[in-house]
Amino acid sequence: GLPAKAQLVVSDPTVIASDMVNLGKEIAQAKRQFNEFVDVYNKVSDLVVGFRSVKEANKALEDLSKIPDSILRNQRNSKYLSDSEKIRSFKEVDAIFSSCLDLLSEIQEIAEPTSSSNSRLTEGDRLSIIRDLCDKVVALRDKANRIAKDYDRIAMGREARANTRRMINQLNGYKSK
Repeated sequence: GLPAKAQLVVSDPTVIASDMVNLGKEIAQAKRQFNEFVDVYNKVSDLVVGFRSVKEANKALEDLSKIPDSILRNQRNSKYLSDSEKIRSFKEVDAIFSSCLDLLSEIQEIAEPTSSSNSRLTEGDRLSIIRDLCDKVVALRDKANRIAKDYDRIAMGREARANTRRMINQLNGYKSK
């Protein structure tokens, strides 16, 4: 074959300097594009979280609207709750439902940037307030569920005690009515 020949590496300092300047510009542009991407991602992420909160609040409101029916159905025919307890249970849940409707109106008002009081709010502030209000709706739904379950537990406890008394009376030879 051919004999091996060494070649000298030729380097031009001006070419190297211009390559370094171009590399610096490309890095700066890449950093700018990355920062823009991060800003867009953060905005979209906030919107997604906000929409998720609103969706959860709507589900909570839907659940809340079903609670009065279930309370009426379960507690209406219960002979182990007094009428005043049945009414109190229904009124407590109804008051919570009304509070949720008020919160929903407030959410709608804040979501509309056209209203004069909300025009000063930034989008981030508006989303934060909406998320907080949605969390309140969910908390109220949970409270209404606890109220309904508390009255159901009261009725079940009284029923269990009545059944126990009836069984003891039968064991002692008394006839139950």
